[in-house]
Amino acid sequence: MTEIKNKVYFGGRYRECWNEDYKMSVEYSDRRMVEAERCDGSWVPAGGDAEISALLTSPDCPRLMQDYFQAAAEVRYAAADCINRGLPLDRMYESFHFSGNPLTASELMRLLLDDCGLPLNMAYLVCANCCDDIYGVGVDFSELYKIQPRTAHLLSILRRTATELTIALHDARFPEYRKPFGAVRCGEQVTLRIRVVRGRAQRAALILYGDNLREEHPMERDGEWFSAVFTAPETPAALWYSFRIETEESSHWLCPDSTGSFGRLYGREEAGFRLTVYDKNFDTPDWFKGAVMYQIFPDRFAFSDDDTAQRGVEYHRSLGQTPELHASIDEPVRWQPREFETAYSPDDFYGGTFKGIERKLPYLEELGITCIYFNPIVEARSNHRYDTSDYHRPDPILGTMEDFERLCREAEKRGIRIILDGVFSHTGADSRYFDRYGHYGQNGACSGKASPYYDWYDFKRFPDEYRCWWGFKDLPEVNETNAVWQSDIVTGNDSVVKMWLRQGASGWRLDVADELPDSVLELIRQSVKAEKPDAPIIGEVWEDAVIKESYGGRRSYALGRALDSVMNYPFRNAAIDFALGRIDAYSLRDFLISQQLNYPKPMYYALMNLLGSHDVERIRTALASDVNIRSLSREEQVKLQFEDERLSRAIELEKLCAVLQFSIPGVPSIYYGDEQGMCGVCDPFNRLPFKEGDRELHDFYAHLAKLRNENAVLKTGEVRFVAVSRDMLCVLRFDESREGDAFLAVINRGERAAFTLDCSAAGLGSYEGTMESCSARIIKIR
Repeated sequence: MTEIKNKVYFGGRYRECWNEDYKMSVEYSDRRMVEAERCDGSWVPAGGDAEISALLTSPDCPRLMQDYFQAAAEVRYAAADCINRGLPLDRMYESFHFSGNPLTASELMRLLLDDCGLPLNMAYLVCANCCDDIYGVGVDFSELYKIQPRTAHLLSILRRTATELTIALHDARFPEYRKPFGAVRCGEQVTLRIRVVRGRAQRAALILYGDNLREEHPMERDGEWFSAVFTAPETPAALWYSFRIETEESSHWLCPDSTGSFGRLYGREEAGFRLTVYDKNFDTPDWFKGAVMYQIFPDRFAFSDDDTAQRGVEYHRSLGQTPELHASIDEPVRWQPREFETAYSPDDFYGGTFKGIERKLPYLEELGITCIYFNPIVEARSNHRYDTSDYHRPDPILGTMEDFERLCREAEKRGIRIILDGVFSHTGADSRYFDRYGHYGQNGACSGKASPYYDWYDFKRFPDEYRCWWGFKDLPEVNETNAVWQSDIVTGNDSVVKMWLRQGASGWRLDVADELPDSVLELIRQSVKAEKPDAPIIGEVWEDAVIKESYGGRRSYALGRALDSVMNYPFRNAAIDFALGRIDAYSLRDFLISQQLNYPKPMYYALMNLLGSHDVERIRTALASDVNIRSLSREEQVKLQFEDERLSRAIELEKLCAVLQFSIPGVPSIYYGDEQGMCGVCDPFNRLPFKEGDRELHDFYAHLAKLRNENAVLKTGEVRFVAVSRDMLCVLRFDESREGDAFLAVINRGERAAFTLDCSAAGLGSYEGTMESCSARIIKIR
């Protein structure tokens, strides 16, 4: 079967030309060309110079000439394929490995230098990484010179360079280099290996280091391979490692390249490969690893036709507060200060209630939701309720404690659990704990040292100067190390974290987890798990949680002693960047592999994989925009307008992101209304009342959720990420035994294209398919 054609050149002369910048180019003359056609896995002449074509098909054709023809055709095909797929030529090793032909390396070198313009050192590295035989073993140099003089010349350079220059390999993605795969448990045995394929390495050492650790382990040699075996520390830690390779003349360091997993030699020690060591007893709730989450901003999702919200507003007014209740969900959200205000106050309400949410449970069940995450529901002055007034009761605008308990029971009947938002690093200034305005009976900290809450806070000058969250006077920070606060909120028998679990909640999302000390987060974990062992604890962390630093130190909350999960904002950023063409599929693949490698496995399968939330612009708006919305003022955001064509395109891109979201390990989280195509820039415009809109998009999400809910392999199965081209990413999910179900998610942001994928990791052969332009789907392949 004919597959592809290209051109191979024989003989002739060449001239090296140097420009004023000391860069060399090569000019050829008098060469003879033969077209090469790939047929049934090898190359045959298909036109061009008749004399050479006839010789190549003759039984009398010299073996060296035939080797050259095959090598030249193959490397040209490989380079063209890399370029067509958007893969940089210096990473050709990802897709091509050449063996069995002694001329492949020298011809590849010629192609990269002369035709592709790569620098000499880079071209050599590509050859060394792609070719088993870089010396051209058994090649008669004088005979090769007659066939292709430039290739013969480069073969001599390769032979000399291969003897002098060291080439070493390490790829953290593969078991021959690193066992076990990914993060390891404390006390687990770890094997790290490198392969020195070129040069005169005498010895090698593994350098293992972290914030409080630096160890050097001599490596044992077995032919080309050097290995080190060690026991992971007993204390959880984010670690790094690199390799020092010593020759007679110098030392080299093998550290990761831009992928984070593939090694590159440097002349000095650079940032190392990452190795996460986590608590040996760490695990996360099984039910949560298989959940489909729906985030609800309680005031804006569902409404009841009684006077619950109105009575709640009247309660707040009785305290001296100034809430407003919108007459209709069609009224615009307020975002400017009122006449009596100097700054915008978010206390306009649309009147969402627990009863309204209860009535929407059939909608959520149909959508495939198995877990609801509520933004704060406790009594608070604002509509977002991150300024807690009373931890022990729900905000009366939402309803009563009985309403909440009934909602939890009815949700559980439908297989839906509820996770609450815990805001514990600060309270509201207008609260029974601080009571800055005297609305709560003057028993708060501002009443003086006799208050039971006085020691919760740090006053610089009583009562007007105090430590507050990011300088907001309405959000005084608490002292989390205070024993009374810890007992009231965390550890006491009737503490807040335990009480709400007893009332029906199934877990906690911790607001600004970065601002809670690790010791307090560990106390929260102990209390929560003692009350409800399968309750997940999710931290609001915006960066890589394993290496996160805050308040002058490395955080340990992702290493098995505090959080079960974090909000995966880096995933959101990567998915949007890919959909909008800011990064290619190779970079997206590298990001996904980095999370797979670096997060503890129990947490990796429980990551809250979100595309939208109350703190970022809605996903459809993000995909329709070509500006950084978060950098704009509210006045500028209000003026943003999007053409219908852009908004329609954004829906198609959102589907790509959603397929990726539902196919990777972790918990897919839908921000309310995103499944209906709702738009919205940042706070408060991303918090508009829920409205039904795009039914097709809703059904698309429902289909993805149904697939995930009905197939365990999409929840906890093994995963492989493969970039087919710069525009197409594949996610392979399969059972570890290689005998169960297997699924393939294909995300194509580009034009219509055919693809072939090696599925041997799942115990299958290759899979061939075609994807339409800007499309994505999950395919059952076994």
